[in-house]
Amino acid sequence: MLIVDDDEYVHGALEAAMRGLRVHLLTAHTAAEGEALALQHHPLLAIVDVGLPDRDGYQLTADMRQESSLSSMRILILTGQSPDEIAATRAGADGLVQKPFRLHHFLDVVREQLGNRDHDEARMPAVLARGA
Repeated sequence: MLIVDDDEYVHGALEAAMRGLRVHLLTAHTAAEGEALALQHHPLLAIVDVGLPDRDGYQLTADMRQESSLSSMRILILTGQSPDEIAATRAGADGLVQKPFRLHHFLDVVREQLGNRDHDEARMPAVLARGA
């Protein structure tokens, strides 16, 4: 699993939350680092923040969707702003999560994405709203 976020606090919180899922975590602080790690390691799931210093998360998602080697990777977009479901859908995201969020609900969304990785259903099945 890949986490792309420029906030160390978010990295720490997500890494702690993911320990129970027994997944191998890759972390990046910029879109360029995240894209490089995705291309090198082909994670099952990428969690991408919208507010990255070098490219927004919607564009990073769209760019990774253009890579045939990443076609089966699931992508969740994180945002601290008002969720833009249209931009997320256009980019090819599988879900949209608004920060702050409750970790147990976030983990449910992650488990769902990992469980659905073999299905190419319509993207954006649900939005995890603030505090849900």
